[in-house]
Amino acid sequence: MSADPAPSMFAHVGTLTSLPLSQTVVDLDVDRRGDEGLLDRLVRDAATRVVLVDGACVAVPKQHASCGTGELSCTEDPAAPRPDAQAPTGELELALLSAPDIGELAGANGLLTVYLGVDRTEVPGVSYLGIDVTPRTIIPRDDVPAAGPEPACDDRVQSLRERFDWIELRSFAPCASARDVGLATSAVAVCTWQRSQRFCPACGAPVRPILSGWAQACTNPHDAKRLLFPRIEPAVITAIVDDEDRILLQHNRAWRPRFHSVSAGFVEAGESLEHAVRREAMEEVGIEIGEVRYLGSQAWPFPASIMLGFRAHALSGEVRVDHEEVGEARWFTREELEHEVGTGAVEPPGRASIARHMIEQWLGHELQSH
Repeated sequence: MSADPAPSMFAHVGTLTSLPLSQTVVDLDVDRRGDEGLLDRLVRDAATRVVLVDGACVAVPKQHASCGTGELSCTEDPAAPRPDAQAPTGELELALLSAPDIGELAGANGLLTVYLGVDRTEVPGVSYLGIDVTPRTIIPRDDVPAAGPEPACDDRVQSLRERFDWIELRSFAPCASARDVGLATSAVAVCTWQRSQRFCPACGAPVRPILSGWAQACTNPHDAKRLLFPRIEPAVITAIVDDEDRILLQHNRAWRPRFHSVSAGFVEAGESLEHAVRREAMEEVGIEIGEVRYLGSQAWPFPASIMLGFRAHALSGEVRVDHEEVGEARWFTREELEHEVGTGAVEPPGRASIARHMIEQWLGHELQSH
């Protein structure tokens, strides 16, 4: 007779159900993306609403929620863990335009337009478009023709940009409704991909948006009219706990001095998620991992990731940092973490990040930042 399996130390740990960048109530309406003339019809429909995107930022009403433009500014490095010190804390909402108000401008300037789906919780359902007003820098190449029309940053586009405040998605998400967060996340993700991939990765020919902005077609007639879709880079992120139920937080050398977070890293080609969890823990902090429990996931379009969250049991308490990526790492009890976050000695991850929610799940309540 086989022995009974050891009980799970994570039997009480549930999944994360309210991650800021995992929210949406809008039907993506995938089947309708290929309808001929869909974008043209929606742009002419007064019932259609438009979300404006500028890089990783979305438009909100001027001085919204008593937040001045200084409070709405964000770091210029989209990959850096960002502080919440200047992020708004009140309720935010998107600045939604009626499509005909911007339709002519979008067509005249070649602005990228994306169909974001339909909100069927309203009667009748409301369709949404995302329009990218990000200025583009063109680097000419003698051997490659221009990749389609470029948006001209004329006075009309600049005037449109100046009508609103612009807030970075990671600051917007914790303060907005599920509908607005879902729209903003989709718009930023798809527009970022369309901006970054201007040429076919297989043959180098220009590409053009198709399927209402959610795909690209290679313009090379000898490349079998190749279709291209957004590529998502999976990354694992892990809250490691020991036998004393302490959590391991680390400080990476590229981060600000007091910033601490949990273990994270990209999944290698051909690797399972669980293997990536164990590999990253061993590489970064020298910890061997036992039980691994999946917690949840959220989009992280900075520029193209999805974060897959886990909690893992450390089989030993000895920490050996690599001193290349990770500068230091140490175990925290709940009392120690609350004290050091409260005094400002430790800066936790931002409120939009899955890391923050994983730490708070272990803690048992929300962190009160300094």
